[in-house]
Amino acid sequence: MEALSNVLLIIHIIIGSLSLIVFWIPIFVKKGSKLHVKAGEVYVFLMWIVIVTAIFLCILNIFKGKIILAAFLGYLSVITAQPLWYGIAIVKHRRQIPDNIRVLKIILNWILFLGGVGLTVWSLVLHLKGQTILLLIFGLLGLSSSVPFLFSKNKRQTNWLQEHIEGMVGTGIAAYTAFIAFGGTSLFGHIFKGPLVAIPWVLPTVIGTLLIRTMKSKWSYKNPKEVKIK
Repeated sequence: MEALSNVLLIIHIIIGSLSLIVFWIPIFVKKGSKLHVKAGEVYVFLMWIVIVTAIFLCILNIFKGKIILAAFLGYLSVITAQPLWYGIAIVKHRRQIPDNIRVLKIILNWILFLGGVGLTVWSLVLHLKGQTILLLIFGLLGLSSSVPFLFSKNKRQTNWLQEHIEGMVGTGIAAYTAFIAFGGTSLFGHIFKGPLVAIPWVLPTVIGTLLIRTMKSKWSYKNPKEVKIK
């Protein structure tokens, strides 16, 4: 079991690192271009490998009794898979979203919400010691993505391209936050000390949120039909 866990972890880290790099290509190239589509396909493929390996690592950690780490990996899988899946589904169906996809999106957001509440409360009960900080950070991240969708009274109509952008950038926020949780802390720990230690944890969310708002604003007044994405 330990050997399998190590192999999966190596695959998870290598593929995850590649996805962090590929993530930026579709962001900066012309939307709908060949490069945008191909890079996007590669990114989605890499991210699904990251998600699947995270699920298996979650299961293995349950058997090893590492419940906190298992909970983090399991929730990380959901918080990454939901926007990745819907970000691609919205491109495929655009304005004609099937009812089963709408229902599944609602279910996944409720899972994110309830899981986020659970992880947040659990982390506070455990007094935020050691790995429990991961539960708080990802619990709050899940709440920030699910609450507006589930409980917002002012649900503005957005076009399919805006929703695609929000979904794809959302996966990047989760991926970069996870990277900082495991590797970034050791890399930047000597720079961010004391109260500043929170900066690298929240930076992906801040940058990602600004990126989403900027890109959605750019396309709010444009016809998404102008962008031909397969």
